[in-house]
Amino acid sequence: MSPALGVVTLVLITVVWGTTFAIVKDALATIPVPLLLAVRFSLAAACFAFVRFDRRALWPSLWLGMLAFAGFASQTIGLSLTSASNAAFITGLAVVLTPMVAAVAWRRSVAPRAYLAALVATAGLGLLTLGEGGLAAVNAGDVWVLVTALAYALYIVYLGEVAGRASVFSLAGMQHLPMALLAWAWAWPERGALVDVPLATFGAIAYLAVVATALVAVLQVAAQRVVAAPLAALVFVLEPVFATAFAAWWLGERLPPSGWLGGGLVLVAMLVSELRRWPVRRGRGRRPVG
Repeated sequence: MSPALGVVTLVLITVVWGTTFAIVKDALATIPVPLLLAVRFSLAAACFAFVRFDRRALWPSLWLGMLAFAGFASQTIGLSLTSASNAAFITGLAVVLTPMVAAVAWRRSVAPRAYLAALVATAGLGLLTLGEGGLAAVNAGDVWVLVTALAYALYIVYLGEVAGRASVFSLAGMQHLPMALLAWAWAWPERGALVDVPLATFGAIAYLAVVATALVAVLQVAAQRVVAAPLAALVFVLEPVFATAFAAWWLGERLPPSGWLGGGLVLVAMLVSELRRWPVRRGRGRRPVG
């Protein structure tokens, strides 16, 4: 794959990620959160059945799986309570939080612009979630998705630390096993509701698992072999833009003017956070695949 094709592939991946917010929110009208996650992660794990067990990936995959589960669980709960557009922009804060997490948890140095990005992102988040209603406009869904951003930031930093310990396919595939087990432990009391889930919802979950998880994981590995991680991270900044556009078409969601301004500030913060020189390391710039 050429570098140009790699960039195009990453843009297509970002488009796919952008569709998942509206599709998950739509599916939640007919299936409980834990069951959606259990079926999604089980199908995703099955797609990696060809991956051979790698003992070196055991502990890293366990921690990655728990962090990814925390991210997807909080995001899915949040999507049941807030708009897909809000969830997309708030999830994007993971890019801004990543250097902060690296500084606190791994004692890495943080560039001054990272603090500027955090301030801009905070202002954007305030406009996005408060709007003209003040504190009364904040809903629990926005708070849940903020947990998602923190979980994804932890995931990205930890993946950068352990990516060299095992093959990419081992880490990508094996982490879905703890994700599926945790999801089924949560969903087991509600398993009887599966008989009432419409076929169309299962089709949506199959898309989330096979296309937005398994296929994207393979394409991302191939693309990031030829595209530098800083450029990949900048491409991923487009995700909330695609998510908002798809939510407007699929769900009829519309952001108010204050929401557009807040979302724009979040995008600016993401760009400020990533437009810097840092060493290219495996795993950097990736988000969980699940």
